[in-house]
Order: sequence, then structure tokens, then C-alpha cells
Amino acid sequence: MSAVESNARRLRLVIELLAGHPDGLPKTSVFPEVFSRIPQDESEAELVKSGLSRAEAYMTWTTVDLVKAGWLEKSGTGQWKITPEGRKALEDYPDATDFAAEARNRYNAWSALSNEQKQEQLSTTIIAVDKDEEAIRLAALPFVERGLQDGDSVFAPGRAVWGQGPVDELRSVFVDAPDPETGNFVDKLKVQMTEVSDDARLLMAELVCWQLLPISAGTIGERAKKERIQTLLSYMDHPVQIPVEVAKAFKSGSFNPGLAMNNNLYPALVLIIRLLDAWLKKTETDKELLLGDAWAWRDFVNGLPGHSFPTQRNSLAYIVHPQLITSIVSEKHKLAIRTAFVGEIGESSSDVDRDLLAIILKLQQKTGRSVNFYEEPFAHEWKQQPEVAADLDPQPDVETADPAQVGSSQRRRFRPVDAQLADSLFFDQDWLQKQLDLLERRGQIILYGPPGTGKTFVAMKLAQQIAGDDNYTEIVQFHPSYSYEDFFQGYRPVTSASGSLSYELKDGPLRRIVDQAVKNPEFNYVLVIDEINRGNLAKIFGELYFLLEYRDQPIKLQYSKDDEDFFVLPANLFLIGTMNTSDRSIALLDAAMRRRFSFVELHPDKHPTKTVLTRWLDRHGLDNEPAALLAAVNGKISNTDFRIGPSYLMPNDCQFHPGQLEDIWEYDILPLLSEHHYGERVDIEKVYGLQTLRNQLKTPPPAPTDPVDSPAG
Repeated sequence: MSAVESNARRLRLVIELLAGHPDGLPKTSVFPEVFSRIPQDESEAELVKSGLSRAEAYMTWTTVDLVKAGWLEKSGTGQWKITPEGRKALEDYPDATDFAAEARNRYNAWSALSNEQKQEQLSTTIIAVDKDEEAIRLAALPFVERGLQDGDSVFAPGRAVWGQGPVDELRSVFVDAPDPETGNFVDKLKVQMTEVSDDARLLMAELVCWQLLPISAGTIGERAKKERIQTLLSYMDHPVQIPVEVAKAFKSGSFNPGLAMNNNLYPALVLIIRLLDAWLKKTETDKELLLGDAWAWRDFVNGLPGHSFPTQRNSLAYIVHPQLITSIVSEKHKLAIRTAFVGEIGESSSDVDRDLLAIILKLQQKTGRSVNFYEEPFAHEWKQQPEVAADLDPQPDVETADPAQVGSSQRRRFRPVDAQLADSLFFDQDWLQKQLDLLERRGQIILYGPPGTGKTFVAMKLAQQIAGDDNYTEIVQFHPSYSYEDFFQGYRPVTSASGSLSYELKDGPLRRIVDQAVKNPEFNYVLVIDEINRGNLAKIFGELYFLLEYRDQPIKLQYSKDDEDFFVLPANLFLIGTMNTSDRSIALLDAAMRRRFSFVELHPDKHPTKTVLTRWLDRHGLDNEPAALLAAVNGKISNTDFRIGPSYLMPNDCQFHPGQLEDIWEYDILPLLSEHHYGERVDIEKVYGLQTLRNQLKTPPPAPTDPVDSPAG
């Protein structure tokens, strides 16, 4: 059977499976079932760049045909459902090839009409400005459809948590009770949630999620959103998980409200709980009106009692009716934009939201695309106005500002070094803290020293301490052929599904971790560059040299797409390099690199490395001979850059088996010394051999001569 025939059969099987489940199935159930019935052959199982197999990627793409044909519905939560037209298609096209061909024909018909449909959309609804906003709109749908409409849980369908009972519980402990004076929002909430049911705790987590969802990463990043919601869910007796589709949207955002909505969670949640309480008291007719009429919903939100909190109210109005209400939440920005573009509609009215809708629709039709007032060519038209030029970012509302939380979206300080970290490295706690403070201040350091001093191990331990998790660190190793394209970004050959060769711009480890750091400004990220001195640093860093010294200055990159494509190295990214001085001395590094990095020496003869082996041996109850031998061999090496580090004598299983010390000496240490003395005709075994050193250690050193007793010269 050919791949085309297999794909056609799989496509029809999707609709057949859904026909047996009127309420639909999650995509995660459909795909495994389809491929278990129609397995992939070897070529189909090859992975493509998305991480899917070739057959999975093709099926994901062709199911769009089913949607556009009107046979399949896909919800924002990953649920797939057959339509009546889909059931009829199973009857009309029993042959899988005919079925797939008809789906493709209907897709083509839809595509031919898409320009006309787009024009209609441009003249009637606000188009999402980018994929991030599209993701937010999609993820917000369950909060309206499940929560507001059905009273059902967004995270755990089947639990009626958006109901009066859980809302009354939240009112009693959160709205009607005073805000605890100490602790951050999440910690205080733990205390407030102790007396309520699990349904009320789940509802609170979902309401906090609803509030945070549209806020962009510039204010609160993906990790901080997820961490906050997961912490709230952990307060439940029986916690549930965040739905995948909602969690994916955490990396996106529709607007940057400044600090107000992030730093004032208590009044924001009071407002949202009051909204839900007032909603539940509405009749079904009123609810239908509010969800069907954007202006009625906005007036409902603005009419809620309590703090004015315009940014939060504007967010609530937008998140339910994003097609008609703009995502701009700053009142000051709304008024300035209307003033700048009112000529598009002739004159303004008393309703800024309706005016902005009319302006956006006119501009969409004129430009043929979505309108983002925070980007050119629109931004400069309104940002020059005196009332906004000096204050371009929305600020916390004065009446709701919480001084204890202002700045909470800033980068988190490094965790202080604890005894556990110091013990794991056999280093002094004070020394480690000093290096962490240095890195936090400078942004990048290099650990340098002879081989075996644990530079890479220490770098990774420090990285984990800073980032809190290995998932938020990256490690690369430089070598002579490593390039800017490998490290940051460059064009790489790729093979398409049809087998043709093309080139795509691919991100390297630095660009990947920068993207994560930018989306999560509250958290710290670390890039470890092992053997940093083995690469051609000028070639690898290129224009990035500048950013190591001037973190907040945007620059154009080698592969910048246009004049507006600037790059900044975020302040929450830290670099730790390691450098083996037996390969290359610090003196040979160019001045630009030496100026941009702080250098931390790890040397066998110096603190803190000097005592590492002794501490390690003592910890594991081993004889001190290896430490004495290491000191003896290093005492014979005149060039300090070639002395031997302790890690050679620290086996992974923390013990020396019979003959193991001899093997380490013969196969690890002596070859290093042979390389060091290459061409010098030194008898390595005679000078540095294990037996030689052992004999010398057994012979006591000569007693010092007493100057008083020595004969006069």
C-alpha cells in the first residue's frame, strides 16, 4: 500500500472513529488509535523538524481539509467532534481515496473564497494582531463556554465549580475578609483557602488563570504564570492538572498592562469574584444578552462595585469579546490613539471603545491586515502626543497599588548558597557565595585552571543553583570549527516532505535560551560554555561581543530580517565559561574577551580547590594517600598551568578498587605529563612514576639545620 493510500485511509478513519463518539474525542486519543490500526511504514516513521513522524505531520496537515470541508470540528481544548455533514460524507464517499479527494476539493473551494471572507472579516471584526493573540483567544474560549455558560470547571470538566456554592465560599474568605497584611499573594491565599472546599480552591486557581492568561510575557512570563497556578492547585486536597492547551498559551499574551495587573492580584481577584457572583444572579435571558452583545458585557463589567481598576476591567471586557473590543487596556493609550486616528471615522463620540472599533475596521480594510497600534506605521502617530510621550507604559492604578508587590515582575535574585551546595562541591560556602555575587553583578564569568580542577562540574552546579532547574540551562562546548551560525543563528539545509532541499534560518543554543529568558523575565537562565578558549571567539561571538558589555542596547544582527529587527541580550541570562589553562593561557585571550568576563581561578594549589581531595577522601572514609601523592606530583611540576587537579583521583563510585590508583596514574596522569614534557627528554616514569613518589613519601625529609649550630661561613 502506498503512502498516499495509507494517508487517505487514516483520514477517513478519523471521521469513522468520531462517528462512534457523538460527544467527541480528544486529539490525543484519535491519533494513537488511527496509527494502531494503520501502522506507519519505515519511511513514514521518519521524524521531521516538528518532532512528529512524517505520517503524523501529514495527517495533522490534512485534517485541516476535514475542518474546511465542514466534516470536523476542533475546539480550543483539543477536542474533535464529527459534524452532521461529516456523517453524511462517510455515506457518500465509502472509498477512502474519494473521501480524501473530496475533502481536498472542498478545502480548495474554501481557499478560493478565503480572500472574500477575509475582506468581510476585516470590515466586521477585530483581527488578532499575531499568533500570540490568536493563542490567547483560543485558550480563553473554555472560560466562556465551560465556565460562564455551563458553570463547569475549565481544568476538570464535570465539576460544577463555576457555581454559587464555590463563589459564596470565595466571597466569605477572600472578598468579605480583610486582606492579610504579610506575605505575598500566593502565600496569603494559602491561609485564606484552608477553610474552603476543593471546588472553591479549584475555582480560585481557574479565576487566577483567567486573569493572568492575556498578560504578555513582558509583564509576567510563561514560567511565572504556570508556577502561580500550579501552586494554587497544590492547595487542593486532590490537585488537578492545567490543561495542555491552556498551559501552551502561557507563553503568549495579548497586551502589556505594566505592573498594575501583576502587582495587584488581590483587588483584581476581588473584582473577578464579584463579576462571577453578579453573573450567577442574572437570568438565562440576561446571560444570553451579555455573551451576545459586547457592549452590554462591557457595561456589565464596568458597573461592578469596587475599585475602578480600569486595566483589569478592560481586560475582562476584551477577553470575552475580542472580536469587537480592543486588547488595549490603558485608558490613556485608548484616548491618545482615538485622537491620533479619529480622522478615519470623521469625528469621535462619547464611547472610546466603539470609536476604536470603527477606527480599527477602517484601517484593517485600508491596509488589508490586522492593526497593531504599538508597531509602525501606527505607533509614532499617537506616541508623540504630550500626554503619553513621557509615559508610554500603563502604570499601576494608584488606588489599587500594592507597594509590597511592586517590582515582582523583575528578575529574581540568585538563591543564596546553602550548606548542601557547598558540601556537594567540597568548597567553602563563603567562597561560592562570593562567586555567585560576582556573576550576578557582572553577568558572565570564566572558571579557569589546569585539567581536573572540576571547572565544568562547578559551572553546572552554579548554573542549577541560579536557574533552579536543569531545564533552564544549556551547555555548549566550543571547538576550532565552531561558528557564529552554530552558536547563535544561521542557515542550515533541510529536506522537505517531498524530498527537496532548501535552507532555513535555524537558532543555535544562545538564541534558544535568549528566547526563553525574554519570555520569562522573572526567572534566571544560564548558558555554560565549556572549553571557551578552544573556539575562535571573535568568529563565534561576532556582534554579540558588544552585548556582553552593553546588555540594554539593541543591535542589528548578522541575519536581521529588516531595519526594525533589533536584538537585546536579556539581563536575566548569565554566561559561565570554562577554560583549561594547559591549552591556552589567559594572557593569550584578546583584550575584548578579558574585559567582558570576570575570571575565577580554580587551581590545585589554591583555595578552595587545594582542600577538595582531602575533604572528599575524609567524607568517604578513604586513606589520605591520594592527596599526598597529588601534592607530591604537583610539587615537581614547575609550570603551574600544567599541575594536576583533584578530580582525577575522585572515582565516581567513591572508592578505590585494587589496582585502580595504579591505573589512574598510568593511563590518566602520566600521559598528561608526557604531553607537557614533549621533546624535553624527561624520563616521565622516573620523575613522576607512582612508585617513585611513594618511595619519596616514605623517606622523611632531612631535618632542618639550626642556624645557631651551623658553622660560620
